[in-house]
Amino acid sequence: MSQVPVLAGENEQPKRKILSGGEYNRICQFINGFHGLAIDCEFELRNRFFKDVEPMALTCIVQSEVSNRTKSNHWKQDQRGKKLLKVYDEQKNLYDNALLIRMASVEALNPVALCRMLLQEKYKAQHRSHISQLLRHPHLIDDPQLAANVQQCIISDNQEGSITDLRRRIMGEEYELKLKNLAKEAGVHFYDEQDLRRMGYDKTPDIKMILPFLYKGSVVNWIESKANFGDTKKHKFNIQQQLQSYCNRFGPGIIIYWFGYHEETPSLPDNNIGITVLADFPAKEDLVFMQLAQEEFPAETPATIENSSTGSQLLGEPIIAECPIKELTKLS
Repeated sequence: MSQVPVLAGENEQPKRKILSGGEYNRICQFINGFHGLAIDCEFELRNRFFKDVEPMALTCIVQSEVSNRTKSNHWKQDQRGKKLLKVYDEQKNLYDNALLIRMASVEALNPVALCRMLLQEKYKAQHRSHISQLLRHPHLIDDPQLAANVQQCIISDNQEGSITDLRRRIMGEEYELKLKNLAKEAGVHFYDEQDLRRMGYDKTPDIKMILPFLYKGSVVNWIESKANFGDTKKHKFNIQQQLQSYCNRFGPGIIIYWFGYHEETPSLPDNNIGITVLADFPAKEDLVFMQLAQEEFPAETPATIENSSTGSQLLGEPIIAECPIKELTKLS
C-alpha cells in the first residue's frame, strides 16, 4: 500500500506563546546561570531545553535578562577597559581573530560591549562618537588585527551592535505592517501613525479606529503592536511610557505582543484603565462593528472612510455625529 508523503513540519505542534510563571522563571534561571555568549544561550534554549516554546519568545526573554544584567553591572564595566586592553595586547599573538570572542565569553560580556570598553581605553583622547563610528565601521580601526576581531564580535553578537539594531527595527516594522493588513482584512477602518502625526498628535498608537468596535464586549479605540514578549515588568513600563496616554486620550484599546506574554500580564491591575493584552490579532468572530444607517450617510462619507490617509476627518468624530448607529451586529 502506498503511503501519502508527509511534508516536513506538517505535523509539528504550534509553539506556545503564553508562559506560566514557573516556566518563565526556569527560563530566566537558565539564562542567568549560563556561562558563555548570549547567542549560544539562545541556541541551547531553542534547540535543547524549551523546544515547544515560541523561539522568538525565548529570544526576547534572553534580550531582557541580558539587558537587566548589563545595567546592574554598568558601574563595574567602566573600570574594566584597562584590564581588557592589557589582556588583549598580551595574548593577541597567541590566538587567531577569535580572541575578543573568547574574552567576551570568559568575562560574561556581550562581544560588542567588550569591544566598546576596549576601544574607549585604547582611544582615550577620542570622543565617544568616534568609538561609535569605529563600532559601526570597524575597517576604520588602524590596527588590522583588532579591526578583524571587532568585526567578528559584531557578527557574533545578537544583543548589541548595528546588525542587531537593524534586525529589530525591521522586525518591528514588519509586524506593524502585519497589524494593518489583518485590520483591513477584518474590515476595520483606521488611521495609522502617519495620519495621526499629520493631525498634530505626538504619542500615537500604531492604529486608531475611525469607528470603535467591540472585542468580547470591550470597546476598542486603538491597537498597539509589539514585536516582543510581554513579561510583567516590560508591560508595566509600556503602560507608563505609552499605553496610559493612549487610554487618556483615545479610550480603551489593545496591545498585541506577537511573541507571547507571561500568564499574569493580562490580569495586572495596571490594565484596569482600559488595556486588553493579546498575543495575536483578535479573532474575527469576537469582533462586533457598528452598522451605520446607509440611507442617512452623507454622499462623501464612504470615500472619506476608505481614504483615511487624507486626514480630512478628525479621528472620526464628525462621522459618528452625522451618521446615527443603527445596530451592533456580530461578524459571521
